[in-house]
Amino acid sequence: MKGAAIFIIIIAAIGILFFLGWSRVPDMIANNLSKKLGVAVSIDSMSFTASQVDVKELEIGNPRGYSLPKAFSAKQILVRAPLTQYFKEKIQVEQIVVDDIYLGLEFNTSTGADGNWTQIMSQFQKEADLDEEGKSVFIKKLVLKNIQTAVFFRDKGGNIKQLPPIREIVLTNISTEGGFPIDQLMESILGQMLKEVFNQQNLNNMIQGILEDPKKAIDTLVKPFEKLFNATPKNERRHSA
Repeated sequence: MKGAAIFIIIIAAIGILFFLGWSRVPDMIANNLSKKLGVAVSIDSMSFTASQVDVKELEIGNPRGYSLPKAFSAKQILVRAPLTQYFKEKIQVEQIVVDDIYLGLEFNTSTGADGNWTQIMSQFQKEADLDEEGKSVFIKKLVLKNIQTAVFFRDKGGNIKQLPPIREIVLTNISTEGGFPIDQLMESILGQMLKEVFNQQNLNNMIQGILEDPKKAIDTLVKPFEKLFNATPKNERRHSA
């Protein structure tokens, strides 16, 4: 009986330690992303099964000096892939679903694309070591749902412009390599989201001074983000509200 009691106590202690350790994982990941993005990052909670990781309430703050309350938030991010995939050199993710997205785009001037996101992603490119050798990640499907976009031009002041919501964007066959897998996943999600929102919301028509050549307008607009778009999907499907 005494031996059984000790065994139960040990198992209970291991369970408590595991729970306490796992409860810190969201903060550890948020702190890591915060360092790499150069802004505040918070994650409310995370859970996992043998086939998926569920992230709740991810929020990315704005750089210091910018006016919008945040740069990005998502109510839920579901990453569907067997946990065994993360131990492989070539990680294959079946699907990522990002739901209830807020995207804050704050531009320094009304004549160019430099702003909060160019600063955030420039910092990320520098800190994440995405050019270093590492595992590769292949995402079969990336689904971005219910995207609310706010736009603000710092040189004009005034009101924040709320763009029409985008119901869903579906991208397929996204490949990245180099750096840690979580960095590659963030690069894919944020980079592809920015590119698609820029295209769908016709932001080239909102920014002055780049419309002399309409064929090159969107290329001019996304030029500061071009390093993010190296993971171009082969096929894509998109829907607006």
